[in-house]
Amino acid sequence: MRTEMAIGMTAGGLTGAGLLAAGVYQRSRLAASQSWPQTTGTITAGSVATEYSNDSTGYSVALTYEYAANGVTYTGKRIGFSRRTYARRSRAQAALDRYPVNSSVIVYFNPEKPADAVLMRESPDSIVLTVGGIVLLGIVVAGLVWEFLNPTV
Repeated sequence: MRTEMAIGMTAGGLTGAGLLAAGVYQRSRLAASQSWPQTTGTITAGSVATEYSNDSTGYSVALTYEYAANGVTYTGKRIGFSRRTYARRSRAQAALDRYPVNSSVIVYFNPEKPADAVLMRESPDSIVLTVGGIVLLGIVVAGLVWEFLNPTV
């Protein structure tokens, strides 16, 4: 196998395995959260954050809420298990509008680590990560099989 192909297969395999592991991890956290207790919290601050990259601009919701668990007050910042970025500011604003300051919200918290909390038990990225990892690993395996069946001299 040529060096370039070996490097590409290794990089693809490691990337695929990393994506798959991240997706499986997020799915396991999502499954575990289904049994988390809930409490009532209060939104204390919210805004639309602008995120710049080399070639695009995205928008996300920056939210802060307070809740009590086991007699201790905590501050949370996560809506769900994965951070959502919106291409349009108006979509991020619409998501923020669901959480007005001083409004009450249901907070789901990890009973083993009460500071670990979310407002929504969801992780939409987990499916993308899992499928992407499987596809990438499949491509690597197909390339290895191809190379094995068609060796170059």
